[in-house]
Amino acid sequence: MNNDDSCQQKHNLVQRDYYESRTQQQNWRVQPGNSNYIVSHVRRVLDSNLLLKGDKVLDVGCGMGKFTIPLRCEGVDIEGFDLSPYLLEKLVSACPEAIDIATHCGDILTPPASLHGQFDAMTGFFMLHHLIDIKSAFIGMKQVLKPEGRLLFVDVNPFCPFYYLQISLSPSMRWKAEKGILNLTDAKLTAALTAAGFQDIAIDNYGILPPPLKNLQAGNWFEKQFDRIGILKPVAAFKFISAKAT
Repeated sequence: MNNDDSCQQKHNLVQRDYYESRTQQQNWRVQPGNSNYIVSHVRRVLDSNLLLKGDKVLDVGCGMGKFTIPLRCEGVDIEGFDLSPYLLEKLVSACPEAIDIATHCGDILTPPASLHGQFDAMTGFFMLHHLIDIKSAFIGMKQVLKPEGRLLFVDVNPFCPFYYLQISLSPSMRWKAEKGILNLTDAKLTAALTAAGFQDIAIDNYGILPPPLKNLQAGNWFEKQFDRIGILKPVAAFKFISAKAT
């Protein structure tokens, strides 16, 4: 085993422990639900018109299905992929009656050969900042996509100061599991995607509210006003990232 493999395995153990060792209450950020916050990010993906009717989609880093299940309920033919079998079990148990979602367990840096070339598109919500090697991850993602397959990701903006405040003040968040946020600048994302064989890269910043505020009655109205102020885009809380495999 070389040093890179050893570092990756240690990183994966940190990530799994981060979610698997916490109580249900501490894991509230990844639990499925039907809130304004969840719906707004799902709509960001659906309204992009980059998911086509009949697409077979893989939701990577799906966790407990917080965003996978809503996408399936919207009619998307979606499957889940995650590093943690524990979280995938939670996803399956959280599915509403008559909703079936196939799941796959593994590391997206080395996806199972059975998944290679099987998907038209891939989604991911708040998982990129849990990676330490985004270029290798994008290479792995490209392997499971069909030719000209699409990536659609929602994640955090490293230039939003509130995120660092949240990590510092929240007892259930740890910097060693969240520090990949520093890899999510537009320049680093674009370089990693290009090196992995993607083109038509687009990155758009949006939104500012955390779930407790977004879910208030006035949350949607406030964010619409925020998004209209162009000079605030650089410090928006979230990124929508899309790209197409060459």
